[in-house]
Amino acid sequence: MTALSITGPDRLAVQALYDAYYGTLDDVELEAWPGFFTEDCLYRVIPRENFERGYTLSTMQAESRGMLQDRVTGLTRTQMYAPRTYRRFPGPLRIVSSAADGTRTRHNLLLVQTLIDRPTEIVLSAVCHDLIVEDAERLRFRERIVVFDSEMIPNSLVYPA
Repeated sequence: MTALSITGPDRLAVQALYDAYYGTLDDVELEAWPGFFTEDCLYRVIPRENFERGYTLSTMQAESRGMLQDRVTGLTRTQMYAPRTYRRFPGPLRIVSSAADGTRTRHNLLLVQTLIDRPTEIVLSAVCHDLIVEDAERLRFRERIVVFDSEMIPNSLVYPA
């Protein structure tokens, strides 16, 4: 396999974005989550079968930072669910391409949850396809497409992936 020549942000800057992103979510700092995305963005959690067939029917979808902020409001102020802890375990980061429209990356993601009265369980096994751009002097996601492997995921996928 040949090395990819990177013309966009360096690998350390991209890795720092992911470290901050996953740290923010694992620490349940949900109000900060939309700030990782451009104003006009796409966030999608979609089954692998739909993704591979080109279908857009998704389990979760937002098409702007405002829609992500609405999701946070729903999670923090209106929805009722049992307290839980999520932990995200991203796999090795691959930079797929880097061009004028941004840097495309791919990595595996395992998401587990723990409820107080139950053992830890896998909630999501997925591949993340992301497009990262420089926006307002920092790196942000323009697209984040989380493709989960199973045809079904627990209805407890409450927090973002």
